[in-house]
Amino acid sequence: MKNWLAISSLFTIALTLTFCSSSQQSISTESSDQQPQTEYSEYYTSAFPHRDISSQLKNAQQSVVRIVSTGFYNNFNFSGKAITLADVKTNNPKDIATSQTSSEESTSGTAIILDQNNNNSLLVTCQHTVFFPDTMITYYKGPDIPEETYIESISIKKNQTNLVYTSSELQPFKVLATNKRFDLALLNVEFEQVGNLGLYPLSVKAGNSDFLQLGSLIYVLGFPKSYPMVTRGLASSSESYNDRFFVTDATFNPGISGGLILASNNNFKSFQWVGMASSSTATREQILVPRPENDNYTRITRPYSDSVFVQQKTRINYGITQAIPINQVREFLNAQKSLLESKGFKRLSTLQ
Repeated sequence: MKNWLAISSLFTIALTLTFCSSSQQSISTESSDQQPQTEYSEYYTSAFPHRDISSQLKNAQQSVVRIVSTGFYNNFNFSGKAITLADVKTNNPKDIATSQTSSEESTSGTAIILDQNNNNSLLVTCQHTVFFPDTMITYYKGPDIPEETYIESISIKKNQTNLVYTSSELQPFKVLATNKRFDLALLNVEFEQVGNLGLYPLSVKAGNSDFLQLGSLIYVLGFPKSYPMVTRGLASSSESYNDRFFVTDATFNPGISGGLILASNNNFKSFQWVGMASSSTATREQILVPRPENDNYTRITRPYSDSVFVQQKTRINYGITQAIPINQVREFLNAQKSLLESKGFKRLSTLQ
């Protein structure tokens, strides 16, 4: 009996050891299946960085500058006159206008330094930040008025200024080439103190916007409202429009158009250039305002007794930013290769 109890005890211990061993082996196998995958992927990550990336963003920021363009116009009004486009072409507008004024329109944006040739720098930005039409026409509208026949006012551009702002310089730039469909423009600026500005051609390599996935984390560097800033967002795309732009929820403010967009596909060991901030959706509203030329009305608490006017106001839909994919930027630059080489710009290594 004792022998049988001894054998039974040994058998129970053996089963226990076998079970423990199997449990440990199962845990070990499950753990090995959850080992982190390779840090590199063709697709841009949707995860947040787990390391300090400030130095990488600061390095990229040294290739981003603020630009401002201003268009100056002569405006001619034809109140109560049946003036057609043929009349304007055959007469000096000031001779047939009932009144004449001057005005100016300004746009601000962000540009990215791509290359340098001695003191000359090559920049890329959005076309709409540097474009002002030569002529703008407003026609009379009404149920008994033929459409686009009688001119109410016409504005003719007389001059345009283009300036790059740096920490110590304010320099004019020239527009070398534009593409309205892609909303891209190439600029040339000559800095006086290239070595002392702390500005360098972009060293971040261009990526492939086809590998932006739903939820890819991106960083946008630019000058919204003239402030040097970085913001972040998540990328989305539209199958109908992904050849022209992708969409992100990164905050958009005027001035960030042309901003540099970065993403990572190697766990934030480095970044790639994946696009440029372009525009935001907006809605237009009609609001009542005091007489526009009433400069004396400054106290909002004082009752206003003069005439009121209707003015159109554009309201930005924040959180919806359209971005130009890097693949479009690359195509645009390749089309301008001969022009760039003639200007001495040959080192666009970031796009290779």
